[in-house]
Amino acid sequence: MDEKTASVLRGVFREHYFKNSRSVQIPDRIEEREFGYMLFGGPMVRHLSFKDAGELEAVLVREGPSGVYASSGYYLHPDKEMHEKGWKGADLVFDIDADQLPTSCKAEHDRWTCKECHRQGRGLRPEKCRCGSTRIMQLNWVCGECLAKAKNETLRLTDFLIEDLGASKNEMSTHFSGNMGYHVSIESSIFESLDQTARNEIADYLSGRGFRPESIGIYKRSSLRDMYPRMPNEREPGWRGRIASHIKDMLVEDFPERSASDVRDKIAFIYGSMTYPRFERHLKNLVKEVGVTIDPAVTTDIHRIFRMSGTLHGKTGMMKMRCDDLESFDPLTDPVVLDGEPMEVTVNMSQNFSLRGQSFSPPKDEKVSLPKMAAVYLLGSGLAKSE
Repeated sequence: MDEKTASVLRGVFREHYFKNSRSVQIPDRIEEREFGYMLFGGPMVRHLSFKDAGELEAVLVREGPSGVYASSGYYLHPDKEMHEKGWKGADLVFDIDADQLPTSCKAEHDRWTCKECHRQGRGLRPEKCRCGSTRIMQLNWVCGECLAKAKNETLRLTDFLIEDLGASKNEMSTHFSGNMGYHVSIESSIFESLDQTARNEIADYLSGRGFRPESIGIYKRSSLRDMYPRMPNEREPGWRGRIASHIKDMLVEDFPERSASDVRDKIAFIYGSMTYPRFERHLKNLVKEVGVTIDPAVTTDIHRIFRMSGTLHGKTGMMKMRCDDLESFDPLTDPVVLDGEPMEVTVNMSQNFSLRGQSFSPPKDEKVSLPKMAAVYLLGSGLAKSE
């Protein structure tokens, strides 16, 4: 990002925080958390501690940072270096990113640019450009389809957390990240003291890692008659019940749905129509469909700092926003908080996008006037520069 673009974005963010500093949601136990912020075109500043909201708001207005972060962890000395902080515990946090979810639209809107010859293309970047360079920048974009997929994944996650892990709705909060997905956090003494190993086991459980045919009573050298009583039904808790429910709702060719009332009949029919290795692969695909795709590194990192709710995302200008009603939340409208004041920018790469019900398709290599919300969206994403 060039200096002028960084300066313009910093000015926009400073003005926003000057007018809306009270919209920033100060986390509980502020005095026990580490804070940090990222400057436009500058470094990350970490190991900060604030005693109250006023101290934090003063930094936002003074610096106009591209990102403002607070730790999920609690410390005795949050302003010291990591080995001196004195970790006390941490919220349990999950990250769902649209970029990690398979959608057909990525081949259309994701872009790449060779840093040597500046050749551009759509979809996943190649290992090597035609010019021979491997210095290729990937731009992962999001659209309504991507964000809808991320929302559905987040709804599935919350169901797992409540039904399988016993999390309380009152202790759980869901936030749109301001860019590509959602964060779900649990502030609870039950989970607070969990170490990295325990959190990794939770991440594995949510994804279904290690779930095998034997988990639903299928053994390579056993007969169907012996295995049938060990097969799950849809009323069982946990993964066995989830897989059984999923199979019950599946359409299976040649299976007599009307004459079978027990899902175990369907499981036995599927297994009987294939070999054990093939069934193992089939079950693995079912597990992917039933499980949740999260970033396990986020969940297991007890020292990670997260973008604060109510602050702006430097790549989009959208707000990280709490979703009290996730199903009705619109990620391309609700968190768009910058106004429509016109701004002039020069577009580096043409890209169609929509914000707050307006569609934009600015031409490449031209100076255009756009509403501030759209101009900042392009500037932060590196698709435009200030003039």
